[in-house]
Amino acid sequence: MTAPLLGELIEKMTGLALDRGGINKALDRFVSDRMRALGMTMVESYVSLAADPTRPEQRKLIDAITVPHTWFYRDPEQLRVIAGLLHAAQPGPLAVWVAGCATGEEAYTLAMIGRRIGRELWVLATDVNETALASARRGVYSALSVRDVPEYERHWVPQREHGLVVDDALRSTVRFQRHNLVDPPPQAPRGAWDLVVCRNVLIYFASGAARRLLARFARAVREGGALVVGASEVVFEPPPGLELVSSEKRLVLRRPTRPPPPRTEPSGTPPGLRILPEPRAAPELRPAAEPRPAAASAPVILPNPRLAPQDIPPAPDPADKPADAGDLVAALHRGHALFEHGDIAAAIEVYDATARAHPAVAEPWLFLGIARYTHGDVEEAAGALRASLCLDTTLWPAGFYLARAYERLGRRADALQQYDLIAVDDLQPFSLQSTSAVINELRAFGHDFRNAARRLSAERSLPPRRPFR
Repeated sequence: MTAPLLGELIEKMTGLALDRGGINKALDRFVSDRMRALGMTMVESYVSLAADPTRPEQRKLIDAITVPHTWFYRDPEQLRVIAGLLHAAQPGPLAVWVAGCATGEEAYTLAMIGRRIGRELWVLATDVNETALASARRGVYSALSVRDVPEYERHWVPQREHGLVVDDALRSTVRFQRHNLVDPPPQAPRGAWDLVVCRNVLIYFASGAARRLLARFARAVREGGALVVGASEVVFEPPPGLELVSSEKRLVLRRPTRPPPPRTEPSGTPPGLRILPEPRAAPELRPAAEPRPAAASAPVILPNPRLAPQDIPPAPDPADKPADAGDLVAALHRGHALFEHGDIAAAIEVYDATARAHPAVAEPWLFLGIARYTHGDVEEAAGALRASLCLDTTLWPAGFYLARAYERLGRRADALQQYDLIAVDDLQPFSLQSTSAVINELRAFGHDFRNAARRLSAERSLPPRRPFR
């Protein structure tokens, strides 16, 4: 168990609460390993070392407990709100601060959106994690990180020999800098920020530290500017200087340019909540010919460009059928390798043969379903995913993908039922025999899967009502 003295140091240094997001477990493992490496037996000795900002141990500790998990185009509904704010902002270049940028995907996403809607952005992306910032500056990503990037934005992350690399023209509009959110905000080019984006960061902060952070954000936003926090981060009371407004049913914190005039609010609007006027519509973030999805896109897993063809295990003789657990795992690993390399059709063949050779094992059916969904074979994907769930009800990724497949097939009631199951049940750790980057990402998606399922389940069960405008 983490010593109280260490917990106090962490909160003082970073504002993070150890009981949020499994930070305490990561901290316990890291400190135990470091004390052993340093030959220490008393945690007080380690706290004294880590408390010294001039020693490298403090940054090692911070890097170990901060959460760098993110990806491009995360939460597309909220990104549409952000696009609207940028489009409606004052003319001229806009200064955007992405606070808690992790490995940089969100900063580059906002730069893409700025190019898409014709607004010049100067983006400063900051984080306290030096390792994450180094990765952001390199701008090299796996296909899993860009899985939700729309096809018309893919030219910004072209595939190169060593991965998907952010285009130099886009990279030039984003600057990365180390910054601790407990410190005063960085200076904007014109004194204050047009937009501050800090998504999925406050949930890791202690309540007092979160309030102080919001107050610092409020002082950093210019008049008419806005602060956007994550969809799961509820702000019941705006900090001084900002007001809660609603845009497309999402809350935004905005600094008014003048005292808000009295107005009649729509029935059912909570006290103190103003409705963000939208004098002009923001450009659609999708081409007109492409239908907008009814809900958050399922995280379709895309090929891994880092996997070279020679890294794919040799194909087994078609006459050879997997006969035992060892053959099963070897076959699954071959399917994963093909999938991550981008040969989805070949991966489907391997997964299908493996599933039919081991019809009572859920794992090959799960990956067959995901591969078919990625390939666009939605009806066949649903069948494989149902088989996986029948064999192992703990495989919640199968349930999420099945819900998305039902939606694409127009089976709304069946999709809602799956979302309800994910929203109600606790997502238990699932056990698989094979290993791959795909599986690691699936495990990391757990929190996002459940939040998305809860939101979609709640929204779809509500009676129709007049939207806020």
